[in-house]
Amino acid sequence: MKRVLIVALALLPLGCSFYYSSESSMKALTSPSRSSKSSSGDDEEKKEAYRDDVRDFTAAYAAKHEDLAGFESGLSNVARRHGITDWEAEDTTYTAVGAGLQRADVRASDRARYESLVGGNTPAKVALIRQGYGS
Repeated sequence: MKRVLIVALALLPLGCSFYYSSESSMKALTSPSRSSKSSSGDDEEKKEAYRDDVRDFTAAYAAKHEDLAGFESGLSNVARRHGITDWEAEDTTYTAVGAGLQRADVRASDRARYESLVGGNTPAKVALIRQGYGS
C-alpha cells in the first residue's frame, strides 16, 4: 500500500504537467478562430506591456541618470521592441513616463525637466505625464 501511494505521489506532478501542456496546446490550436473581441483583448495586453516597459525604463533611467541626453533614445528603443514606430503619438507613453517618475520618486524639479523634454510645449502631453505621476 505504501509503495502505491509513493508511486502515485511521485507521478502526480507529471500528470499536472501533462494537463497544463495539453491545455496550452489546445489553446494554441484554437487561437486563430477566436473572435475579434479577443483580438482587441490582445491589443489591450500589448498596450499594457508597452506601458509597463516604458514605466520601468523611465524609473530605472531617472534613478541612475542626471543627464537626459539618452532618455528619448531609450524610449524609442522600448517602443521599437513593441512595434511602435512613433512613441510621441501614443498617449500611453506620457502616462507611463509619469508613472515611472513617480516610481523613481524624483524631485519636482527633475519631473519638470522630463515634462519639458518629453512633453515639449504641448500642454496635453504634460498633463498626461502629470496624470501618470499622480496615479
